[in-house]
Amino acid sequence: MGKKDTITKKYLEQPEVFADAFNYFLFDGKNVIKSKDLKEQDPTELAVMKKMGKVFTSQKMRDVLRLCTVRHSKYATLVLLGIEGQTDISYVMPVRDYLYDALNYAEQIDNIRKKHMETKDLKGSEYISGFSKKDKLIPVITLCVCFDKTHWDGPKSLYDMFGKIDPHIKKYVNNYSLNLISPEEITDFSKFSSGLGLAMEFIHNSDDKKRLHAIMESKKEYRSVDIQTVDIINTYTSANISKKNAEGGRINVCTAIQGLIEDGRIQGLKEGRKEGLEEGANMLAKLIKLLNPDSKEFDKALNGTSADRKRLYKKYKIID
Repeated sequence: MGKKDTITKKYLEQPEVFADAFNYFLFDGKNVIKSKDLKEQDPTELAVMKKMGKVFTSQKMRDVLRLCTVRHSKYATLVLLGIEGQTDISYVMPVRDYLYDALNYAEQIDNIRKKHMETKDLKGSEYISGFSKKDKLIPVITLCVCFDKTHWDGPKSLYDMFGKIDPHIKKYVNNYSLNLISPEEITDFSKFSSGLGLAMEFIHNSDDKKRLHAIMESKKEYRSVDIQTVDIINTYTSANISKKNAEGGRINVCTAIQGLIEDGRIQGLKEGRKEGLEEGANMLAKLIKLLNPDSKEFDKALNGTSADRKRLYKKYKIID
C-alpha cells in the first residue's frame, strides 16, 4: 500500500468521518448514524475455492468495515457498513465492491453454520444446508469514497461493464450498483458535518483560485481544520498547507492560504512582472510545490523577506 493509500485509509477510519460519509450518502446529511454506535469489524474477507481437489485461498481486504444499528423512521436495522477509499478512478469498482459484499455474506453463512455444528440443532434439509429457515443475514452496504478531482467516468454499475446485450437476456442478469461519493459530483457540501466535506470542497475547487478564495472568505469552517483533513487536502491538491502553526491539532487554513495568495500578489508587483498578481502567485505556487511543508525553506517562502524568496526562486531555477 502506497503513502497516498495509507493516508486515505487512516482518514476514513476515523469514526466521525466514516459516519459522516454514510449520513451524507444514505440520509442526505441527516445525523442518523452516530460515530459512537459504530463497532469495528475485521475488514478481511477470505475467499475459498475448491478446484481439482486442491483448496485455493485469496484474501480480500476492505479499507474499513463497521457494524452499526441504524435507527431511522420506525425501524432499527443492524447493518454492516464498509468503505473503500479511492485515490483515483477504478474501472472495475462495481465488481470489486460486489465481491466484497458476496464474500461477507458467505462468511456470515459460514459462521452460522459453525454455531449449528456446535449445538447440533439442525435436521434434514436444514442440517444439509447448515442454515435454518429462521436464520437471517445482516445486510451489507459498501460505499466508495473517491478523492480524485477528475470527473468519475468509470462504470457505476455492473451493467455499465457489459457490451451490447440482448434485453431479454439482460433482465435475467443481476445488476450491482456502485455507491459512490466523488468531489466533482457533490453539489451541496454543507450536508457534511466533519472535515470530509471541507476536503471534498477544497478538492472540487482546487483548480479555481478565485472560487476557492471566495469560499474561504465566507466560511468560518476553514478557520479551524483538523490536521488529518489538512493531510488529505495536501495529498490530493498542490496546497502544501504548513502544519507548523497548528494549535490543539487544528490549523487556520483560511489564514494560511490567504497568506500565500497575498504574498504572491506582493511579490509579483515588486518584481515588476507584467502579469502582476497571476505571475507572482504562479511563482510562489511553483516554489511551494518543490518544498517540504515542514522545512525551514517552506517557512521562509511564506514568512521570509522578499530577498529570502528571491534566493529560493533562483536556487530552484524559477527565475534566472
